[in-house]
Amino acid sequence: SSGINAEYGSETALGTAPKIFKYPTKKKYAIMMGFCGDGYRGMALNVGVETIEEELIKALVKCHFIKPENAGELSKMYFQRASRTDKGVSAARQVVSSNLNLGPDIPSAVKQLNQALPEKIVVYDMIKATKNFDSHKFASSRVYEYNCPTFAMAPTLGDTWSGYRISPEVLEKVRNFLQHFVGTKNYYNYTSNKSNTDPSCMRFIRSITVSDPIVVEDIEYIRILLHGDSFIYHQIRKIVGMTIAVLRNVAPADHLKKSFSKERTDVPLAPGLGLVLDEVRMTRYNKKFGEDGIHKPLVWEPYEEKVTEFKMNHILSVIHKKEKAESTMFQWLQTLKKHTFYTGDVLPSILMGGGDQKSETNEKSTEEQTEKQTEKQAEKQTEKQAGIENKTEEKSSISDQTEKESDGNGRHSVSGLKESIHDAQSFD
Repeated sequence: SSGINAEYGSETALGTAPKIFKYPTKKKYAIMMGFCGDGYRGMALNVGVETIEEELIKALVKCHFIKPENAGELSKMYFQRASRTDKGVSAARQVVSSNLNLGPDIPSAVKQLNQALPEKIVVYDMIKATKNFDSHKFASSRVYEYNCPTFAMAPTLGDTWSGYRISPEVLEKVRNFLQHFVGTKNYYNYTSNKSNTDPSCMRFIRSITVSDPIVVEDIEYIRILLHGDSFIYHQIRKIVGMTIAVLRNVAPADHLKKSFSKERTDVPLAPGLGLVLDEVRMTRYNKKFGEDGIHKPLVWEPYEEKVTEFKMNHILSVIHKKEKAESTMFQWLQTLKKHTFYTGDVLPSILMGGGDQKSETNEKSTEEQTEKQTEKQAEKQTEKQAGIENKTEEKSSISDQTEKESDGNGRHSVSGLKESIHDAQSFD
């Protein structure tokens, strides 16, 4: 909006530096950070809505690490994120590259920046990088994590409440099934708005591991870790959705094989709650510059204690709180029976290189209806819970507050705050 640049230039609103402030020479830095995405419309700047990058930029300006006039033209700062996350998705280890006006005392600068940031966002360090460092281009791979209640993997629809505990046999089935996604596959049916001949649908997953179950209060979870070079929009949530559908005996056993074909195939989209960007790895950069005696490697080991603390207190705790309050996974499981798990006919337009627009539209519409229905059910559950709590409050003055959640992941590059930024097709 037109007021954003004015806002960034406002000393009263943002505490920007007076004109007499002398900025240090700008140099390229890697901002090692994490954030809880709850309540934000994603990582990337998007005019008119609250995003993680908007909060970060405001804090950088307030601390005098970016000049106010550059806040609206981030291309001048070569500002870039390693990986985009969408609405509601958190990140434990994210990297942002930017030219910053920092002095020699980096630890003090990190402390100052964290004081200017909301509690949901943390900066672990700011490391001087090479002049041409671009966090997106140098990101060698990404690790995503999906925190899944184990009752979602129960073989029957009856075993779907918090008291469920996964058996060693079912856990082994989950681990074995997920190995079908390792390697290079065609994920045309695991995204949207793409032609079945689009080469970007081919994605390589290096490994998928599943943790032992962890019980938080009365809900048991497993952590599904997916390590890949890059992921396409909705890919991870659909991988989880397919796994749940087959293991619950809702989808046919051969549906997985069909889903890797170029025919439009119905693949369920699992809830966004539980999805976390766990780590961005800069292996290529570290190999080229991390041992040159001049630049520090961009690794996470020095911050593991801080990362673990932030992740537990501000990411995983939020996921559990919302799952318990809104029964997000439980509500979504009820929508599985609405899926037909069809495999559409190949249309002439596809053979000619075009997309199956009709199937694409129908699938997108089905997904949107399913998500809206799930959100409405979650709202009803929350309202019901709130009604019970209000009655309890009259007697014992105890209250609890919950919020709605959402999903996603993606990619785009920054070209300035003046642009409305949105890319819902792919992310790296």
